[in-house]
Amino acid sequence: MPEPVTLRPRGGMIIAAIALMITAAALVFIVVDGGLLELARWAWPVVLLGWGAWLLYLRPFVRVSEGFVEVSNIVRTYRVPWSDIETIESRFALTIRTRSGRTIRAWAAPAPGARQALSTQRADVAHTPGDDDTRRPSDAEGTASGDAAGLVRRELDRHRREDSPLSSAPAAGEAVVTWHPLLIAGTAVLTAAAVLSLVLPHG
Repeated sequence: MPEPVTLRPRGGMIIAAIALMITAAALVFIVVDGGLLELARWAWPVVLLGWGAWLLYLRPFVRVSEGFVEVSNIVRTYRVPWSDIETIESRFALTIRTRSGRTIRAWAAPAPGARQALSTQRADVAHTPGDDDTRRPSDAEGTASGDAAGLVRRELDRHRREDSPLSSAPAAGEAVVTWHPLLIAGTAVLTAAAVLSLVLPHG
């Protein structure tokens, strides 16, 4: 794999774009209607809306590269070497189970909703990687979980073919988890400011 491939759910990106546009429009309206003082008073709940949309729908991703799979969720990121991957599932979301005993679900690769799952035909998953008996609607191409699981499975198979001892050897490295304290702190501060803005009296 010469270049890393990054996946984000298209539906989530649309929701985030709409929320960010509403946020920008609301901030402009506050300034035009009430000036900078009103902006300082009421901007916090509006900014929290845009921040939440970015945090929930734009920041999470699944990145597949030559050395590892990177799963970035809301406030933490997992970097999983290919040698530490035991199984890949897609029932509720792209789920990676590692040889070191960790279960990692990707926020950016959720399984399809019930309506889409019920409308999925066997032909939709006939050519996806995996065993026939274990293929689910969540493995179908065009779904966030299916596209991510298919990409990860194909790349894992390639690594195992090119390095045959990989499937039986102990993991050369384990998954690394990175928390993002600045995101946690920023969310807490914005939330507190938004609550105060709504609760405190404004004369």
